Amino acid sequence: MKKITFLVLLFCFPVLLLAQHQNKISGKHQQRQNRAESGYGGIVGHVETAAGAERLGDVIIKIEGTETSLKSNPRGHYKFAGLAPDTYSLIFIKPGYYSLVMPEVQVYADKMTHLNVQMYPGDTNEFLFLEIGGIRVTADRALLSQEPETVHRITSGEIEHMQANSLGDVLQMIPGNEITSNFGLQRKQSVQLRTFDNARDDQAALFGTKIIVDDVPLSNNANLQSGVGVGYGSYVQTTSGRQYDLREVVAENLQRVEVVSGASSVEYGDHSQGLVKVKTRTSNVPTRFKVKNNPDSREANLMGSLRYGRTELVYNINYGYSERDIRISGDEYHRIAGSVKSLNTFRDGRIDFTQQFRYNRKIEEDSDDSDPYGTKAYNRDHHFVYAHQMDYNFNPVAHLYMRNYLDFRRRNSWYRRLQTPQVEVWTDRMQPGTREGIIVQDASYFSEVKTIGYEWSFGSKLKYQRNILWGDILNRFLIGGEFQGDDNTGPGKSFDLLKPPGGQLNTRPRSFNDTPGLFQLALFAENRMTGVWLLPYTIEYGFRLDSYNPQSFNPANLLDDKDIFDAQNGTFFNPRLGFKIKLTDHTQVRGTFSKASKTPALSYMYPEDFFLDVFDYTMRTTQAADGSDSTYRVPLVSTYQYNRSDFSLDGYQSTKYELALEQQIGDVGISLIGYHQNTDGIPRDENIPYSYNIYFWPDWPQSTNRIVEESVTTTDHKYSRYVNLGWTESSGLEVRLHTHRIKPLNMRFVINAAFKFKKYGSDNYNNYTNVRRFSEGDTLSGGWVVPEDMQVVPYYSPYQHWNQKTVVNYVVDYVHKSLGLWFTLRAQQVLWDRDLDIMEADRSAKGYFYNSRNYAISPATSTAMGLDRSLDPLDTSVDKSRPNDKWLFSIVVSKSLFKGADISLFVENILNDQAYYLDRRGFWRSRNPDIFWGIAFSSKLNELF
Repeated sequence: MKKITFLVLLFCFPVLLLAQHQNKISGKHQQRQNRAESGYGGIVGHVETAAGAERLGDVIIKIEGTETSLKSNPRGHYKFAGLAPDTYSLIFIKPGYYSLVMPEVQVYADKMTHLNVQMYPGDTNEFLFLEIGGIRVTADRALLSQEPETVHRITSGEIEHMQANSLGDVLQMIPGNEITSNFGLQRKQSVQLRTFDNARDDQAALFGTKIIVDDVPLSNNANLQSGVGVGYGSYVQTTSGRQYDLREVVAENLQRVEVVSGASSVEYGDHSQGLVKVKTRTSNVPTRFKVKNNPDSREANLMGSLRYGRTELVYNINYGYSERDIRISGDEYHRIAGSVKSLNTFRDGRIDFTQQFRYNRKIEEDSDDSDPYGTKAYNRDHHFVYAHQMDYNFNPVAHLYMRNYLDFRRRNSWYRRLQTPQVEVWTDRMQPGTREGIIVQDASYFSEVKTIGYEWSFGSKLKYQRNILWGDILNRFLIGGEFQGDDNTGPGKSFDLLKPPGGQLNTRPRSFNDTPGLFQLALFAENRMTGVWLLPYTIEYGFRLDSYNPQSFNPANLLDDKDIFDAQNGTFFNPRLGFKIKLTDHTQVRGTFSKASKTPALSYMYPEDFFLDVFDYTMRTTQAADGSDSTYRVPLVSTYQYNRSDFSLDGYQSTKYELALEQQIGDVGISLIGYHQNTDGIPRDENIPYSYNIYFWPDWPQSTNRIVEESVTTTDHKYSRYVNLGWTESSGLEVRLHTHRIKPLNMRFVINAAFKFKKYGSDNYNNYTNVRRFSEGDTLSGGWVVPEDMQVVPYYSPYQHWNQKTVVNYVVDYVHKSLGLWFTLRAQQVLWDRDLDIMEADRSAKGYFYNSRNYAISPATSTAMGLDRSLDPLDTSVDKSRPNDKWLFSIVVSKSLFKGADISLFVENILNDQAYYLDRRGFWRSRNPDIFWGIAFSSKLNELF
């Protein structure tokens, strides 16, 4: 109860404080202003840089068509008052930045319209964007990177132009990502940042990618939908222990997406692979309706903003629908999403206070009546997010930022399938013990698994940032801390014990209330130095201290070279260093070094227990009516429970290096980026061999005098435990050539080429295989004489694998302002797509498991015992069967219909080239998705009606 009270106060205090401040302002000043300007309104807001890092003062702001203009103050704040109710266009001008036009800013009587804008570095003589209907075409960005790290930015206009349905579709634009599926909502989506996505690869790499929406992380740490259930033989899949399903993030509501695949600011933690920062639309959003249609998905979206008193409300309502196969009924996906964001500014722009509420409803079905097993499944989840942020600007060079959020998900999944029982005797024991077996009469039955969980994620962040000028060196200091909690409660997984899923007995229902939560505490500090010493430079350095489930704080540990936080799942020191040096006005070199860590998922730490049901027996005698005795066998089922949890499982850490050389030649920019990344301690599930006895119980139900009928040693892939043994090693080279828009042609050209190579495997891992049985006295072909009856489980060195691929993207982008036309041609080429299943495999067994312990053996003994493994030559040789002629051509056209309205059309794989090839195992494969098209229409409602 105390924790709940604390959370309520934590979230409500800023709201109450600002509401009180607002009432004071209203009571003392608003009445005088309304009396003085009755019938008139105004526009108020602030101007900041594109990344939101600092406010911009001395920005000239004009009202188009009038003589009215002003400058933003040193805090970036501006205010127009005494404006007649009407629609205005504002022009923002500042040397060194693109000029910015904000059209159709609505002013109402007796109200102030809030308009916050961001400006991008660039040519002041060019405007940041122009509009094709309601789609904003952003001007060319700088040809040289502004930061030491590599950041990919995608604007709202690019997102609308490509007709993305979700964040997953948007991230296909990131260099190095191969397009293997069409846009839509038919399957769960993830993003691969400098890695690969296949069944053999390390899923923790995808899990280590962090998604942040409006500074609120989309955490999947508490997802416990693992084991038999959803994702087991159905199209409805789980994301437990994997990356968050990106279908839930509505593309239409996105204002900007930033992808950091290398080093990120120390402000952001709990990730090892990369960072995706998403900002949704804010301030002065015109009321706009949009519909999309393609062969897979349909979507409708309504967005806009309105004023209520001193508060601006920005809203978005979305419905998306997908059908995997139009010939099948019952395989649909529905997404119902809504968000509302309130924005307030107080004390002449010193305080910005934002609140937001998001809701997402996911309904995913699989109920194909033609399936012979009667497989049916669904995911029917609810997702609620509340967050507030407060940015307090003390002065033009210092501000304090606070963020709190509460994220709640109700997971509701169900799975049913026709089963043929593998045994004819069941038990309904939930704990270890023995009971008489329950005879199953049915030859088949339907098993049903229901999973309901309540996932809670909550967190707070507090940071202080200040710019200090030391001589000619500008320092931007950042210091702060962050707390995050993840927990899962609820009924959990349930099913009928006499109708077990899979037709076998090795799992039981489990309650999620028994699973502890996961808490993170982080401290961070960073400084960015900008100055000139022989050459202009920028240097960033800082650190982040991440502690997972901290138990105590002990500063004295530093004297003993120990962690300052004693944590259940590890404390990680994550430093960061970056630099950018301008060798000439058009040449620069930049590089970064960083470490980042990721907490283990609850599904890694607390997987469901493994239950072993052993079929013992006893004999029972009864007397017949004629007085004769009848003896018969009574089956007994002995249940053993094996706990697979490891509450002390550590997080894992990655180390990243990146070096880039960039050159601008006229209107052409060229970037050459090399990177290397190591990640160690990744949780991997290790199979555990075990032994058990089959007993005859002569004195049942007494366990005395039990007689061992048979001893069994075996392995089961369901009996495993996560250990910190996995590793990955990634390297790559990225080349980017891009141009400004060539004015005579109105065209922009982009070529992105990304070569990536990855090795992965495990250290000190015993790769157990199937049991081998030997009889006493047998002489094997290797000359070894078996000393006794034995059941051994041999184990080997773990496999190592590698993948490589080069993905080249070509883009020609054409804009014609007078025609209101935006045309984009894209082509993708994949080269040198190779992989090796097994690297340098050791054929000899390292040892074997026998009598509840491991015995190490030499290669000679392995050969003598006949334990050497045979490997398929196709698995130990490089797969070069995929040809280098994979091409994918796509076009996208957006056309203005009338003021504020537009229509878009795209065609993917316009040549319908499936890129078929015969793989080395004799199967025909397709490397390209089918030809695919889509159309979208949008309009501002005030222009439509």
